[in-house]
Amino acid sequence: MTTSTRPRAALAVPSTRRWGLTAAAVSLAVLFAALALGGGTAEAVPGLPDPGGLTRWGLPVAKVVLDGASAVTVGMLALAVMLPARRGEMGRDALLAMRAAAIAAVVWAAAAGVVHLLTLSDLVGQPLRDALAGDAFASYTASVPQGKAYAAVVVLALAIVPAARLTLSRGGAIAVLCLGIGTLIPPALTGHSATGDYHHSAVTSLIVHLVGMAVWVGGLVAVSWYAASGGTHLARVARAYSPVALACFVMVGASGVLNAWVRIPSLGDLVTTAYGAMVLAKVAALVALGVFGRAHRRRSLGGLDAGRSGAFRRLAAGEVVVMGVGMALGVALSRTPPPRPVDELPMTAVRELIGFPIPPEPTALRLLTQTYPEALFVLGCLAAVLLYLGGVWRLRVRGDRWPVGRTVAWLLGVGSIALVQLTGFMTYGMTMLSVHMGQHLVLMMVSPVLLVLGGPVTLALRAIRPARRGETGPREWLLAATQSRVVRILTHPLVALAIFVSGPFVTYFTGLFEYAMRNHTAHLLMSVHFLLAGYLFYEVIIGIDPLPKRPPYVARVGLQFAAIVVHAFFGLALMESARLIAGDYYRLLESEIPWLPEPLADQVLAGQLSWGFGEIPGLLVFGALFVQWYRSDEREARRFDRREGDAEAERAAYNAYLARLDARSRRNDAD
Repeated sequence: MTTSTRPRAALAVPSTRRWGLTAAAVSLAVLFAALALGGGTAEAVPGLPDPGGLTRWGLPVAKVVLDGASAVTVGMLALAVMLPARRGEMGRDALLAMRAAAIAAVVWAAAAGVVHLLTLSDLVGQPLRDALAGDAFASYTASVPQGKAYAAVVVLALAIVPAARLTLSRGGAIAVLCLGIGTLIPPALTGHSATGDYHHSAVTSLIVHLVGMAVWVGGLVAVSWYAASGGTHLARVARAYSPVALACFVMVGASGVLNAWVRIPSLGDLVTTAYGAMVLAKVAALVALGVFGRAHRRRSLGGLDAGRSGAFRRLAAGEVVVMGVGMALGVALSRTPPPRPVDELPMTAVRELIGFPIPPEPTALRLLTQTYPEALFVLGCLAAVLLYLGGVWRLRVRGDRWPVGRTVAWLLGVGSIALVQLTGFMTYGMTMLSVHMGQHLVLMMVSPVLLVLGGPVTLALRAIRPARRGETGPREWLLAATQSRVVRILTHPLVALAIFVSGPFVTYFTGLFEYAMRNHTAHLLMSVHFLLAGYLFYEVIIGIDPLPKRPPYVARVGLQFAAIVVHAFFGLALMESARLIAGDYYRLLESEIPWLPEPLADQVLAGQLSWGFGEIPGLLVFGALFVQWYRSDEREARRFDRREGDAEAERAAYNAYLARLDARSRRNDAD
């Protein structure tokens, strides 16, 4: 008796249409359930304005369609950029991806138009037909933040359509991709995140969240579409997308946690409110997506290298469904009011001005233990640490070494930024000029020194793989940037010195400082300017990264002395000034904050800090500079010794050659 064995049937690979419809159906089901849970579509109380069922249910559905179409548009544009280009011109596959992006952009613009109209109905509390009567639509579109935001999305999404269809070069595709990412931003500037305490941080974290989610979801959809179409560069594209997906995973997770931290008063609200339940559901979806990503890196990418795309497509189909669930939960959260603190204090003029509740009287402990959730610096510091350690890890895996001292310097530099921007230093820096001046001095004279000694550009050039022959990649772009004309001008010693020493005078002795204190975006730009100006100057003085040209060590010592003298003069000018800097701002704070010191006395203290602070970082810079100078002399001496040794060996060999010729000549004469 014989038995026949049949090969086990391979798992079916889902078609693009099937998994797309499945993801849409599951997303809508989760959306409806979450809206019902959070009351996002509840009927209005009798007697109050009611926009009607079409608006209550249609608006969140249109937002899900908008989010999905925007993600697909961005993903297809990113796919076109990732595909190989010959001499800067995109190939057939990339052009097809650009065409698909144009189609998705049409859907994006249409969905944004529907959201625009239904948001008007929702705001005025009338059915759509009644809301459009009269001049309400024109006023809403021109004056209301939500109206302006979605009108901008319609215009920008429509601009993507011809741009994507007419672009033939990779450079043009990168420009259209930047346009697509920029189109995601306007809606983030409205809604729950634009109100309440720390609202600027909530807006920043939401922008990062939306951009990361769009690139992540859209990138996976685009790569899956490319796999279904039998793309010839699938393995290469998937491997290029994998680190991008990991970065987006971190971005989305960190920004989501930060946004929830700002919006949810206490941890108990996570389990006692509908808003908290949706946040936990989004966390569960994020964890599931992390599991999918790990499975991709461990199994499916290897199959793509062997020419088998089935495992990748099956995992991607399930992952897209979970991503759709996360996007639906995000829309439901935008329709659900966040919990309010039980002991919420009333909004006052000072609280609205500084963006958070008035803090208690400062102490050394409060300066260090209080937290300030500034999204830009939270996410920036996190990215700086992870990217740097990732580069070090890649070198170690490859068998190369990276000095531990440089890693320690980089981590200390990032830590010093976090110390003054994410703690009580930032909280009290918004109310006291002396504390703010401490932030400024650390950002300009301590953090840059440590960051420069970390050598991030050198690490990146060693860690990033070179592009294939005839192509350009991140490493080539970075190397070209270090040798560009802009960098050559900025790193000229006199230009770097002028930027470094002029910034404090221009900022504090004009109206710029008060404007920055009243405008959060300008305040962030001021902090970033201090950090970048210090980094540029100290890169020229003690940096180890490649630059077009560096001044000799004697000139560097002179530049450092000049910087110390000018900064001390700035501190002296601040102490001697009889005019109160940002006087209107600090007098308004004084009207509601009883513990504030007298503003002019605090200004004198700020000047004293500036006058005396430069000595310690100055000694650190001089120490690093003289160590580098000594090592440079040693290297030059060794090179000289090698040259002299080679020259001596050549002379000895030549003399030996002449001696052999002389000996041979004598033997011939003797014969």
